[in-house]
Amino acid sequence: MSQYYPDHRISPVAIQSAACVYHLSTVEPAHARVLEIGCGEGGCITAHALAYPESQVMGIDIDESLIAAGQRHIQALGISNMELFSAGLGDILATEGGQFDYIVIRGVFSLLGRQEREALLLWCRQNLSASGVVCLHWYPSTGEPETTAIREALSYHAARGANADPESQVNAARGMLSYLAMTLPEGTLKAQVEEAEKESDLALTLRYLSPTMAALSFTEFCHQVSDLGLHYAGDAVPQYELPRAYGEKVATLHALVAGQQRIAAQQYLDFAVLRTERFSLLSATRAEEHFPALPDSSRLESLHWAGNFSRKMNENGAIYNGHIGGDGQQSSSENPITLRILDLLGAAWPFSLSVEQLVINCRKPEDNTDVREAVLKVLEDLYLTQPAGLYWRCTPGAYDRAENDTLQPILSLKNDVPEGNASQVYRNLWGDEFSVTPEEWRYLQHGLAGVDAEAWQCFMSLRKKGALSGSPTAWKKHYQLFLRTGKTQFLLPLLNNLLLLSVSISRGGLLSKDVNDLPQRESEHAEDTYDRINRLIREKKIQDAKTCAEKLLKENPEDIAALRCYSRTLVLSNRWDEAKEVLCRLMGHYFSSLDIYYDLATGLQKTNQHYYAILLLQGLLRLEDKNVNFWHSLAYSYYQLGEMSLAEKCSRVSLRCDEVKAIHYATMGVILSDSQKLDEAAWFLNKAIALEPSNFDYFTALLFAMTHDHKVTAEQLYQKHLQYGETVGAWAAACHLQLPYRGIKNPDKKLRVGFVSGDLRKHPVSHFLAPFWDGLDRNHFELVGYSTSYVHDEVTEHFAAGSVLWRQVDKLSNQQLAEQVYHDGIDILFDLSGHTSDNRLPAFALRPAPVQISWIGYPGTTGLKTMDYRIVTATLAEPADLEQQLTESIMFIEMRKFFEPDPQSPDIETLPALKNGYLTFGSFNRPKKINDEVLRVWASILAQSPDAKFVIGFMNDEKMVAEMTRKLELLGIAPSRLIFKKRAPLLDYLAYHNEIDILLDAFPYSGGTTSNHACWMGVPTLTLCGATMAARQGVDIMRIHGLENFIAYSEEDYIQKALSWGDRLPELNEIRMTMRERMPAETADGFNVAGTFGRALREAWRIYCAGEAHRTFTVLE
Repeated sequence: MSQYYPDHRISPVAIQSAACVYHLSTVEPAHARVLEIGCGEGGCITAHALAYPESQVMGIDIDESLIAAGQRHIQALGISNMELFSAGLGDILATEGGQFDYIVIRGVFSLLGRQEREALLLWCRQNLSASGVVCLHWYPSTGEPETTAIREALSYHAARGANADPESQVNAARGMLSYLAMTLPEGTLKAQVEEAEKESDLALTLRYLSPTMAALSFTEFCHQVSDLGLHYAGDAVPQYELPRAYGEKVATLHALVAGQQRIAAQQYLDFAVLRTERFSLLSATRAEEHFPALPDSSRLESLHWAGNFSRKMNENGAIYNGHIGGDGQQSSSENPITLRILDLLGAAWPFSLSVEQLVINCRKPEDNTDVREAVLKVLEDLYLTQPAGLYWRCTPGAYDRAENDTLQPILSLKNDVPEGNASQVYRNLWGDEFSVTPEEWRYLQHGLAGVDAEAWQCFMSLRKKGALSGSPTAWKKHYQLFLRTGKTQFLLPLLNNLLLLSVSISRGGLLSKDVNDLPQRESEHAEDTYDRINRLIREKKIQDAKTCAEKLLKENPEDIAALRCYSRTLVLSNRWDEAKEVLCRLMGHYFSSLDIYYDLATGLQKTNQHYYAILLLQGLLRLEDKNVNFWHSLAYSYYQLGEMSLAEKCSRVSLRCDEVKAIHYATMGVILSDSQKLDEAAWFLNKAIALEPSNFDYFTALLFAMTHDHKVTAEQLYQKHLQYGETVGAWAAACHLQLPYRGIKNPDKKLRVGFVSGDLRKHPVSHFLAPFWDGLDRNHFELVGYSTSYVHDEVTEHFAAGSVLWRQVDKLSNQQLAEQVYHDGIDILFDLSGHTSDNRLPAFALRPAPVQISWIGYPGTTGLKTMDYRIVTATLAEPADLEQQLTESIMFIEMRKFFEPDPQSPDIETLPALKNGYLTFGSFNRPKKINDEVLRVWASILAQSPDAKFVIGFMNDEKMVAEMTRKLELLGIAPSRLIFKKRAPLLDYLAYHNEIDILLDAFPYSGGTTSNHACWMGVPTLTLCGATMAARQGVDIMRIHGLENFIAYSEEDYIQKALSWGDRLPELNEIRMTMRERMPAETADGFNVAGTFGRALREAWRIYCAGEAHRTFTVLE
């Protein structure tokens, strides 16, 4: 096989597509007469004969043994439209071959002398059909330096041998080739040596051991064929005639030197790249002046494309921006259109896709840009670079012609399995070689039976090799065999495939027509049961609904309606992992339903598999672009990924659809809130509350947004929280639920303490809670966990291991949760969420425990009259005005340690300013906290410290970076002074601190987790003491670590303190390098981080047992 011309590039269908870009029309290969002279065993034309049984194929080679092997092979494959003959040049010239549409000359016949080649080309001219084309492999003189060097080395070594017979000469030559291959440096000479090693003995002799024959230049070759009545049309691989295929330098210089004359320009290119071989297309019907000067890339739009590509991912399923090609080579790209095209080609494989199909599926519904030009540009780039596994044809590929509705191997199988690891090499219908492993043979011989992991591996491997063929229906049916197992590891890699198999070609899919008919139901009353199940779920009777659905499915385990009922039950009751499994089973029977795909997308979202969710939602919106739920879900996924611009865009589109509900307004409000568009956010959240006042989550979202708004006063914020408390209190009263305490009021008893939170997982709250959870004395306290999130990870496992009882309560209603807490006999119940996501504050309004405390998750009051206490560190006792902002009494607790750092955190490095000569300020606060007032103060600091840089982290997307840059530039800060960091994994984020000298806090919502992380990395945070609890989080952290100098009490104080550190770098470095020493650990002197915490709980319980009203108190060490 040639280094530059693999067999699949010189098959008749490939020659046709090459001729196309030279404006040369050829006969449709499916019905053509094909002749290959120098065919060897006939591997290339065997693939064509298999793919196109209506064509007539003939192969000729001088080597009788190769022909005999090829004849045995085609007999074993049962090919009836192909013949192989052993003949030399004289035999060929003496026969009348008939009219051939494609004549390929290669192998030893590419090494003929000038006169012999002229005789053969003249014979081809006489036996060529009216639209026929000759494809000749030959070696131009520009490749002679390497050829001459090899020839001299082989001749020298052979001459030193004792024997001069041909066999000894060839053996000596091969020995010398091995020597050269091992000693030569990488380059064109070594590559040609390696190709020479693969040559047959005859080819090696003719090219390197025979007397030297004068090679032709490209120009001389064109004159030669013209004299024979043939005309040079172009190259079998047209890319080699494009100067830019060899790099920008070659392309630029070639344009300056080569001129416009077609043949001369190609001659210059041969000189420039020292072209060593050519596969030239020759036509008898068109004169040279009718061909374009260069391959016409506009013709690529009419081609059909196929690709054997799969996405790169790690063992944990993380998706990378790259693909693995058919040869196992990996490629990467940051171009989303490139990634999408390779995804689509890999999903359609072994079918081909038209440019129109690619354009349809590359269009992102959230982006109205016409992607046709971008798609064509990527295809042109791929065409130019020819990645392994990429194919292009003038007509749909051979696999597209399959009509069998059951998947079959493309080859006839022997009855016995090869022994050991022996394998026969075959060719797929694209012309590439592959072999079949013994395991794959067994899988094939058992009729592709089995749905276990081994069968899946064999199936996907055979698919990748192109060893299987069938109609789209056949592929669909076989995919579904695996899906019926309910294993999502089979489902996720097939999502693109399933989408293509769900719609017609006209809509970008693979089906001849759209199929929307639901298969016949087996259960007569399934529809009534389905309605009953939905009614039960709407009534919050989750267990009843699940029981009903399970009964229906048990009676009809393979019935589509039963599976659909059960899957809906699971989706609507938030059982996401089980829902995905049942949806997978359902899709094993039927998946041409937008609703099924939507439910699956929802399940993928809820389990943080947003890559796949977005893939499905974009596919759904291409089919139904006015669906409010599809747009809303796409907005949610982008929001979860931090793609705020896209999230906002999708959310706005959802609000222009029909059937807009409160949830859609609320989502818009949350997205705008996180983008610091607080006035607009408030409007949308109030709209949601007005439409659905019983959904307290909307009110919570509004309160959380208000805490970030510097225009909202402390009193306004307090009154709004009171309004929430009154609203929830009215709901609680309407429940008429009485939960009187039934335990023993003993102030010294072992207390049962419950913690309600959606953050008992990998979340900042868990870093704060962990030291106290682990440190509480289990002789005096029993801990009970109530996780309100569906997420369960290793952090959840840690908390669960330290509890006496762990409950997953995300599927319980607020009333059910309150009843559960009550029946669990909880003495003290903690809310760790406040007005953040997954909170269950309404359950606290039902008073399920005698003592109820809010802590950690939210820096403010709950607004509930039934919430007794709010824990505040003792460092915030001054200024003494917090109690007026809380409906709760305050537990002031002295805490020397209030955060558990990551044990794998990077080491602290020396202050960057000592090396840089200037201060680098930074902020890692959520963008939601960074308002215009904060930016104004930061800009003032930077303006007065003209050499300083500013690192701003947590940037969600480029639009956010651009907006932040624009605002600071308007305030006089040059973009060159700004360094932006995208959201990053924890350890990378922590390492960023080694680039920063001081963090600048936001206000009025100051940093919590970020300031603690920074302290652990040796970076103090300059914070502004504000009026609200949210505005004093930074104050609390700085005081705990003894960093009072980093607390400002006015904006001017904030600015001056920031500037003052520019002259105190040694002191700042000393603080940095000793920061971790300031943080206490469990030691032999009796320090226990949870000591004061436990005493505070005991005091609150004593007050309750004494019948006293809850009141503010302080606990010190």
